[in-house]
Amino acid sequence: MPYLDELRESLRLEAGDVILEDWYIDLVTYLEAIEKGGAVDYVGYIHSNIIPDKDALYNIGLQDRRMKNIYSVSVNADNVNASVGNFTTNVYVQGKRVLKDEDPIHLASFYDYAKSQIVQAITDALLNLGIPPTPHLLGYKINYLAPEMADIFDSNLIALFDGKVRIKIVGDRDFYAYMKFKPNVAPVEILAWLNDGRPINAYTWKELDFTVNKNDEINVKVAPSTRITILIYNIPEA
Repeated sequence: MPYLDELRESLRLEAGDVILEDWYIDLVTYLEAIEKGGAVDYVGYIHSNIIPDKDALYNIGLQDRRMKNIYSVSVNADNVNASVGNFTTNVYVQGKRVLKDEDPIHLASFYDYAKSQIVQAITDALLNLGIPPTPHLLGYKINYLAPEMADIFDSNLIALFDGKVRIKIVGDRDFYAYMKFKPNVAPVEILAWLNDGRPINAYTWKELDFTVNKNDEINVKVAPSTRITILIYNIPEA
């Protein structure tokens, strides 16, 4: 603050200096500048930014000398400790908006996640009670003309549980079946025969089990082109 520095220097007195009227004028100007021109005035009103001279060093208040209320449009801080908080617009935790009283709720926005959590909770409860797990249908095709060596499902099916994938399949001619398997632990995609590489006879149901972990991706291919009916289940491990 060059202006205040100059005023302060003009107010310095040495032995024998005569105090003139200008000195009093400078003194009043200096005091008014401190009182009214600072970041915080005598009454407590803030007139400019309050900027610390060092980063992450100072506190506002103490543990036993706290501020009663703080009103702010936004807060950007690494840590905020409080016993009570009232938010009228939005609150975000780790980038996700927190629901408040009377906020509208759109079930579609969290239906899939809630469903998967409920299904997992029910499955865990049944396992703890010793009740055999129920297969969960991941996908199916009925009387579908499967092109040769093309994915039967438009997008890979994803295992919901650790356990097994059970494939039930039947076709209108002898055909070979292949599984396309993408484990969740490695960025690889493996294509290999099912049924030990043997053909599946026409109009004969074939049931095949394959061990999987949760979030593994599965698809099936056939050769030659065959009209098939296929159902794929995920069976949680017992």
